[in-house]
Parts: sequence; structure tokens; C-alpha cells
Amino acid sequence: MMEEKKQRLSLMSIIRRIYDIIATLMIALAAIVAVLWICGIRPYAVISGSMEPAIHVGSVCIVDQHASFKDVAKNDIIAFRAGSDTLVTHRAVSITPEGIVTKGDANNTEDATLVTDENFVGRTVFSIPKVGYIIRFVHTRRGLITAAAVLAAFILFGAAVSEKKEKKKK
Repeated sequence: MMEEKKQRLSLMSIIRRIYDIIATLMIALAAIVAVLWICGIRPYAVISGSMEPAIHVGSVCIVDQHASFKDVAKNDIIAFRAGSDTLVTHRAVSITPEGIVTKGDANNTEDATLVTDENFVGRTVFSIPKVGYIIRFVHTRRGLITAAAVLAAFILFGAAVSEKKEKKKK
């Protein structure tokens, strides 16, 4: 009986440590995202294959919104507004006095919209494959409810395996 109790305590200790590690990683990730947000670094989900194979559908592009329009060079991947609600991430193929000519790597023609200082959003720093699917899902009603439920379950699980409860049992 005593051996069984020790094993149960040991298993609870392991579960608590795993929970603590996951919670710490979540807090660290949230802090990193907050700092990047403050610094003007924004994530954008990729929904089309126009930049394949450099940037895949479902990736998330990390865009530096403090990048200077004047510093954009040929072959840079930039984000810009094409219309009021469309954000595009394409490669700069030439720089003209009128603005920047862009083209998606997988497209046959250059974009009709010329990028100017007014519609320039920033320079793409890097992209992370597949993460865009998660971001797009969380931006839906179902995704928001799912994320809230998972977070609530995680918090409740943490309360259930807290060290305080374990100490009360001893």
C-alpha cells in the first residue's frame, strides 16, 4: 500500500513538472510575441500559393512594419496593401521612381498594384510553415471558442495537480 502511494506521488510529481514546463513555455512565448508586437513585428497568415516555393500556403510571415520603404531592394519580400482589406506578400522585382514593382514567385505576371510609401506595410523577415493555419483557425468563431476551452482546461488541470492539493493530502 505504501509503495503504491509513493508511485502515485511520483507520477503526480512528473505530471506537475510537465505542466510547469508547458506553462513556462506558454508564458515565454506570450512575452516574446508581446515584445515583437511592441517593436512593430507582425505575423500574417499566407492564404495563397503565389509565393511558392519560397513561402508556402499556411505559413505565417513575420513582417517588420518599421522597415523603411526607401530601403527596399530588388528581391526583398515585402508586404503591402492591395485595396482596403487585402494584404499581399510578394517579391520586389524592380524599383522605379514611381514605386516598387512586385510579383509572386509562382505568378507569371507582375502585380497590377504598384507599391508606394502609402500602401507599403513592411519587409518580411522570415516565415514559419504551417503556423498560419492555426492563426487563421483561431480567428474564426469556432477557433476562438476552441482556444478559450483549451486554455480553461489547461488552467483547471493546473489547479487540479497543484502542489497545494498534494500537500493537503499528506
